[in-house]
Amino acid sequence: MSYTATTFLAKFKAYAIADMKSSGILASLTGAQGFIESNKGNSGLTTKANNLFGIKGSYNGQSVTMETTEYVNGVATKVNAAFRKYPSWQESVNDHSALFNRLSRYSNLRGEQDFKQACINVRKDGYATSPTYTTTLHNTIKTYKLYLWDYEVVKDYTYDKLDTVKSGSYGGTVYLLQTLLGISADAIAGTKTVQAIKDFQTKNGLTVDGICGQKTWKALKG
Repeated sequence: MSYTATTFLAKFKAYAIADMKSSGILASLTGAQGFIESNKGNSGLTTKANNLFGIKGSYNGQSVTMETTEYVNGVATKVNAAFRKYPSWQESVNDHSALFNRLSRYSNLRGEQDFKQACINVRKDGYATSPTYTTTLHNTIKTYKLYLWDYEVVKDYTYDKLDTVKSGSYGGTVYLLQTLLGISADAIAGTKTVQAIKDFQTKNGLTVDGICGQKTWKALKG
């Protein structure tokens, strides 16, 4: 079948959320990467091998050879490469996060709750060679509100597992904070969010700095 953006994300969502709960890798990052790398589930690699992320090599001895584009010194070049072949999308998603949790260069993705920073990190870590990869990931998450997938996970975290939120923070954690503060939620900690934090801190006898750290989280969430 051919997937639209809507039908792909509807199918993929449960995989990404379940994976974040077990692996600590942001569901929004997993979703955006799967969306881009698989062309919304319609790429030849996904169709032939259930490989949603363009991960090379073999999986349990299974692989397919496909043409791909690599950027060498900023120049797009076509090459043939072996890619992992999976039994289903489930194994592809699991293997993607297992890769991030296995290789030391991806350690900055583990437990990261800010999708903007995760998009920056995964490009710097060497996942993709495209110079526009970070921007494409970021725009995909914002366009399709994939940070709501992260929110589905972090809303159940205890206060001590939640990241500090300050001006310029992004993601499901910010969305949770905005929801708890009773303000318009857009997953971006801007001026209104910072002021709402200060107002809450003032009312609750906390240090008024506009930063939601553990003490403020505890007062908000318990």
